[in-house]
Amino acid sequence: MTGAASSDPQQDRLLLSAELREQVTAAMERLSGNERTAFVLRHFEGMPVEEISKTLGIQVNAAKHTIFRAVRKLRESLEPFVRSSTCNI
Repeated sequence: MTGAASSDPQQDRLLLSAELREQVTAAMERLSGNERTAFVLRHFEGMPVEEISKTLGIQVNAAKHTIFRAVRKLRESLEPFVRSSTCNI
């Protein structure tokens, strides 16, 4: 058998991974500069919120809110993709 019905699961995962990477990149680009920086420093670099506030030159509470907004925006942007992807797996 050939065709779409017999596609290679590994190939499907690679395509899904590439699409997810594109979606994440696009979602990150929609964040403000401070949101993107705060999110990356917190979730990729593991930097404490206090250090992020110093780096951005803002109060600790403002840094927390900036990270929260970034996470919320990313969830909203990626939720349709995640929902449709899990249904297709």
